[in-house]
Amino acid sequence: MIDYTEIAYDTDGWEQFARDFLVTRGFFVESTVDRGPDQGKDLLVTENLKGTLSSYQFRWLVSCKHFATSGKAVSEDHEPNILERLKHFRADGFIGFYSTLASSGLNTRLKALRDNKDIKDYSVFDGRLIENLLITTGYSPLMLRYFPNSYKIVRPLHLVLDEYQPLECKVCGKDLLMELYANQHVGNLVHAMVGATFHSVYVVCKGQCDRKAEQAQLALKRQTGWADLDDLIMPVEFLRYMFATMNRIRSGQDHYTDEAFAQEKHILISLAQRVLRHTTDEERQRFLELAKLPF
Repeated sequence: MIDYTEIAYDTDGWEQFARDFLVTRGFFVESTVDRGPDQGKDLLVTENLKGTLSSYQFRWLVSCKHFATSGKAVSEDHEPNILERLKHFRADGFIGFYSTLASSGLNTRLKALRDNKDIKDYSVFDGRLIENLLITTGYSPLMLRYFPNSYKIVRPLHLVLDEYQPLECKVCGKDLLMELYANQHVGNLVHAMVGATFHSVYVVCKGQCDRKAEQAQLALKRQTGWADLDDLIMPVEFLRYMFATMNRIRSGQDHYTDEAFAQEKHILISLAQRVLRHTTDEERQRFLELAKLPF
């Protein structure tokens, strides 16, 4: 989904992206990107590891390799002298930050170094893992900065609140908001009612989960109505649905129990993470200020 070739191969762009990505994940950059020979080092980053009684800084050597244009995997030949490089920079562990994949040989080599206690740990951020984190973990500002064309196509998640709000199937618990990135027509938003009173609002996988939930509502003598989640993540349809819901409540046509109304709000907040644009830090701070004012 993300076209990594938006970052040119012959620039420092991939290293700069790695730096900003790791800072977003909570790492502190000791040594940032510079031009010229780097003795096998692209970045040095640290993170604070906390134990029961104390905490300490763990230093990572980060090696950035950008082979998206050729599509070739990063092999052992591309990562020579890993142990020597870590010792030279007094690093505890190794991070590979790659726009493609690490070869099986390189993975085997890194695992052997850790198993033999030559290094404390290693981690590989390959193209697939980076893509997943960019799309699903609220890193949309990074994606907009470095991959603007992909950003327009993918429409990544934007955190509305401080933490990600999943959209879980009532029956199996699968996060349908994540599933919408991989497949189409994965689930429904369902309202269960008696007369004009809504007693439950939930999302559910299409098929077996939907039928199971439907039987449970029928046993409670409730009728159900549904909308396709694929439709609701379209901005215009999301807005239409919200206005229609507000109008029906205001006119007295629909009534909600407290539980059903809370469920409706949670679902709308979760869906908004896919529908709305990125909220800047200034806008978030302004929202906190406005939230203190009385209506």
